Amino acid sequence: MKILFLIPFMILILITSTPSFAVERFSEDALTSIFTHDVQMGELVIMWLGNHQKGSLEGHASAGFLLRTSNHAIAIDPSSLLLDDIDSLDRLDTIFITHDHGDHFDPDTTIAMQTKTDSFVIADPTSASMLSGKIPEDKLIQIEPNEQITISEITVDAFAAEHPTETPLIYVIEFDGFRIFHGSDSGFVEDLKNIESRVHVAMVPTGDPSPTASPQVAFEMTKAINPYVVIPMHGNPQQMQEFSNLVEGSDLQTTVIIPSPFEIIIPSEIVPEFGLLSVFVLSSGVGIAIYLLRNKNFVYS
Repeated sequence: MKILFLIPFMILILITSTPSFAVERFSEDALTSIFTHDVQMGELVIMWLGNHQKGSLEGHASAGFLLRTSNHAIAIDPSSLLLDDIDSLDRLDTIFITHDHGDHFDPDTTIAMQTKTDSFVIADPTSASMLSGKIPEDKLIQIEPNEQITISEITVDAFAAEHPTETPLIYVIEFDGFRIFHGSDSGFVEDLKNIESRVHVAMVPTGDPSPTASPQVAFEMTKAINPYVVIPMHGNPQQMQEFSNLVEGSDLQTTVIIPSPFEIIIPSEIVPEFGLLSVFVLSSGVGIAIYLLRNKNFVYS
């Protein structure tokens, strides 16, 4: 019977230890694929919105992402990237805006996305002021540095970013057991060293056209927050690759995923965290099941 009691603890150790990562990629390039994809319980699905901005921003890599679990869907810094694709948005719980620069925030796109999905919008003070009166008051949430907000079962912690605008922010977003870091296009800030819980997926800015981002800065961010998976963004391909080389040449236990526009990425071995009690109960059940299967003549006494 001793093995029965050891199994839950062995599973607990495996779940809470650093996993190795397999990345499942789908070559579908339509925006609708992230909403039609059958997201399994415990999966995190990520889509980078690419670099098809218009005007002076054309060709630059964006900081825009869509993320889905089986329960929630969020957008981060969509800029104007989805303005022509609003009808493809099936649902969004929350839209996050880090700051008011055009490659991160476009008021018309944000308003159209919110109107289509009835989502919340969580934004820095400057961006929030530009949306005031244009989307429902109960859906617009202004967030300040060093503030935590929970809305629609999604929790966000905001940190002041280093970037030449009035109120830029960096976010750590937690939902359905996953912690997501979005570095805006910030320089390195010391507050990142105060993030105690390990981040599952980090999106870090690697350079152009930001004056504060670079491969080295992105590497410093990654060292500070120690994510399981890191995705470079907001830079040219050479900068993204330079960042990848820095991480892979270090002693960090972090997997780098260089994204392609509108490609679905599922880091399939990220384990969501639901608390030790839930993990213990789940692992105990698994342990008992394994024991019973191996001992068909087991009689409870």
